[in-house]
Amino acid sequence: MKFEELQVLHELLFCTLGLFHEKFLHRFRKESEQYPGIKKNHIKIIGFLYRNPVLTATEIAKMLNMEKGSLTTLIDLLAEYGLVNRYEDHQDRRRTLISLTDAGRAEMENVMRNTIQCLNEILADVDPDELQDFIASLRHVVEFMKKI
Repeated sequence: MKFEELQVLHELLFCTLGLFHEKFLHRFRKESEQYPGIKKNHIKIIGFLYRNPVLTATEIAKMLNMEKGSLTTLIDLLAEYGLVNRYEDHQDRRRTLISLTDAGRAEMENVMRNTIQCLNEILADVDPDELQDFIASLRHVVEFMKKI
């Protein structure tokens, strides 16, 4: 790619992230009534585990773009609340595997219900054709990013 194309790509990626946080993510955040102290990174971890039944701390740290050591405190609280399980990988005892408990799955489903309700409010006045274009575009972006 040409340098100018890469500059445009860089700008679009950062613009997309900023707009996502501004328009959506900050409105999705609600404190958990059942689990005080659960913050956005906890919810992200639960979400990753909802889509990937088992992950290592290293995999989760990469997804959150944080150091593995910083992740330990987050996982500790989720384990304390009974939302995740840690267990030893039988094929490699140095690795710890992390998965959702039934309570963790239920909490993620609650978060998803709240998020869907919030999306409905945010998008209530959007033209239906534009919304379908937006969904198709996001689907394309996700598929493209999975390939690289």
